[in-house]
Amino acid sequence: MVAFAVLGELGRSGIPGSAGTYTWSGIFNTFFWVDPEEELVGVFMTQISPFGHRRLHQRFRALVYQSIVD
Repeated sequence: MVAFAVLGELGRSGIPGSAGTYTWSGIFNTFFWVDPEEELVGVFMTQISPFGHRRLHQRFRALVYQSIVD
């Protein structure tokens, strides 16, 4: 599975990030996102097949956003 997405509305998806954040996911559970508002880039690389360990991405992303101190 390879997918590209842009976060449009906050809160609607339940995914942390700012409006305009864009993401890509690829084979073997590789994943990255860019949040221009926070000046943040997240990269998550694994070698897990088949694709489907979405919770790993979600936990990583949640931890990254929880670590931001304004």
